[in-house]
Amino acid sequence: MSAIFRLSGSLKDVVGGKDEYIIEAGHTVREQLLALGIVPETVAMVSVNGAMETKDYVIQDGDTVRVLAVVGGG
Repeated sequence: MSAIFRLSGSLKDVVGGKDEYIIEAGHTVREQLLALGIVPETVAMVSVNGAMETKDYVIQDGDTVRVLAVVGGG
């Protein structure tokens, strides 16, 4: 059972520039972020198969998960 986990924006920099991972299903988005070394609070939005979800969503087989970073400026 696997899923696609995609990072965008500054989140790619946290993991060395890679933006797409094939991951094992059955974990929450939050757990997957932590496994990649990403602080969940730096994520602004989670989309699963085109629908908005929370970081507590349990990733299912065949899902495509996209996470977007918090954008700051000033």
